[in-house]
Order: sequence, then C-alpha cells, then structure tokens
Amino acid sequence: MVQSVDNRLLRPVYNAVNINIRKPEVNSEGNKDLTVVNDNGIYNAVKINIDNPTVNPKPKKMIYDYPEAKGFVSYEMAGFLPVKMPEVVDVKDENAFAASDRKFEVPEPNYTTTDAEKGEENNTAKLTENDSSNIKFQGNENKKIEIVPGEEIKPEVDIHLVVSNLNDDDYDKQALQMEEITRVSLNDPAKAVPYIVREVFSELIDITKQDTASLQVPTKEQIEARKKLIENVIALENNPQLKELPNKLDEEQTALALKLSPMEMAERNKEYALYTIAVLAKVYTDEVLKQTGNVVPMTEIPGISAVVDCLRYNPNSGVKVAALDALAYVARPEYKEEMTEIFSIAESDNNPMVSKAAAACIEKINQK
Repeated sequence: MVQSVDNRLLRPVYNAVNINIRKPEVNSEGNKDLTVVNDNGIYNAVKINIDNPTVNPKPKKMIYDYPEAKGFVSYEMAGFLPVKMPEVVDVKDENAFAASDRKFEVPEPNYTTTDAEKGEENNTAKLTENDSSNIKFQGNENKKIEIVPGEEIKPEVDIHLVVSNLNDDDYDKQALQMEEITRVSLNDPAKAVPYIVREVFSELIDITKQDTASLQVPTKEQIEARKKLIENVIALENNPQLKELPNKLDEEQTALALKLSPMEMAERNKEYALYTIAVLAKVYTDEVLKQTGNVVPMTEIPGISAVVDCLRYNPNSGVKVAALDALAYVARPEYKEEMTEIFSIAESDNNPMVSKAAAACIEKINQK
C-alpha cells in the first residue's frame, strides 16, 4: 500500500527497500569528488542509486597470449594437394601446329544493309586471292532486300465523304448518297452500322427541313410537256397495241418534261431522306435489341421526331405519305399505342392520298 507524503516536512516514505551506493570504486584511484543525491520521492519497490562509478579497463593479468606467426604460411603447410599445371608449348615450335591442320570455317554472311550488299563483291575478291588458306566464300550474289510497303488500313465507310455528299448543293449527289446508304442497310444491316452516327442523322434531318419556297418551280413549258407525256402513258396502258400516240413529242420536249426543277428535286430528296432515316433507325433498334435485349423507346429512336414533324407540317402530300411509310417501317408491337395515335391524326388529313395511306398503316400495325 502506498502511503501519503507529509507535504510540510517533505520526507520520503518507503514501504520496500531503498539502497544508496555512494562513490563506489573498482581498481581505480581515489576520487575526492563525492556526489550525494537526496530524493524526496515515494517508492513502493526497490530503489538503487549508484553514484559516480569508476572501472579500470586494464586487467591486472592477461587472460590469454596469442602466439605470433614466425614465417610465411603456404598451402603446403595446410595439407592441400598441389595442382598440376599444364605444360607450356613453345609457340616458336613449328611442329606444334602444322599448316595442314589449320582449318577455318567461315560462316555464311548475313547482309542486312544495302552497303553490305555493295561491298560483297570486294570482300569475295580479297578472300579468294589467298589460295593457301583454303577459305571458300559462298555469298548470296545479286541478292537484294525487297521492302514491301504496308497497306493503308481504311475504314469501311468514309463518314466525312458521306456527310460531304449529303451536305452538297447538288441534289443528285445527295440522292445517290442516300440510295447507297439504303441499299447497304437493306442488303447487309451489319455493314450499315458505321452510318449510325450523329453527323449522318443530322444531315438527313436538315434535308427534311429544307425551305423550298424560294427555289425555282417548273416552267409553263415543262408543265405542258408533262401533261402531253402523261396522256401518252395513259393511252399506252389502256391499249398496249396502240400504233399512234395522242400527242407527238420529240426528244427535246420529252427531256424537258422529265427534267425536275430545283424545288422538285429538293422535295424528292426529302422523301429519300425520310426513308433513309427509317432504314437506319431500324438497323439501330435491331442492333440494340440483339446486344442488350432491350427495346429502344420510340421517343429515343434517332431521327423519328423529324419524321413526325414532316407528317404534321409539310404541305407536300408526297412527303407526308413518305413519312407514313417511314413510321410503318420502324413500327413494333411495343410502339403500337404511339403509332396508332399518330396514324389516326393523319387519317383525317384533307388530302385523300394521305388519308388512305394512314388508314393502311393503322391496319398494318394492328396485325403485328
């Protein structure tokens, strides 16, 4: 048990052993310095103080005297067996190495540079001059290293060229590019995947939104030539054995009737663009379904909103019918509710051709 300390007297209290050793000396001279330490601590175990210890490091008697070596110690003293060295052959002795025993094998040269090929003939001449050496050189004469350039790896589809063609002012170039995309998508959908990029859809949508009000319309001469051409076509359909046509048109008038005005070409390309969007959208939804097992929501199909806008706002009945065909092409049972609503609105269109096409679309989607 630890007892308390009297704070007034500051006297230490111990309940065990307290040993103080002052000025110990071990084989050393006396020292007048005496250090005394007075402690006022409290201890409950053993306390040992050693003040100023001095130890003489030199012992009075050597414990062991090591013998000193009196001579050179060799391997023979250790008892090891000596190693027999080989006899040295005098190089000046001609019998040691006969000239006939000299045989050198020269490896076949491996030239990897053009400079080495150029110096091949000179090296051959120098080696064959000394017949006594019996060295024969067998080189690959007139051998040249042929470097075949690597083939340039080109992408399957040049998207920059596709976008450039779709953005061209030439309507025929636009039409040809859309025809190529549609043909690839229908024949091999896997090869149409590179076309499914934002830039291509953006250009197709811009074509559907082009303002054609300021473009040139067909001239009166074109309209008259077309009327005559249509009358001739109808007459031939009714009577294929007809010998004389109702209207006589020469080659120039026929070419004028068949030529499209800029406004007509732009409206024609809108129909092409709508169908191209539908074909690419179908490839996109099918690929997503194949890879993930999920059906793309109709509102997330790329370009589908532009198709619906053409159906609602474009005044051209031909463009509206093309929009209906595009929607019917991408229709799925999962889209039945949205498609039915859109087709029902188009069924009430003032143009009988549009109304009839919308009714056919409703019937088609109900069969799926």
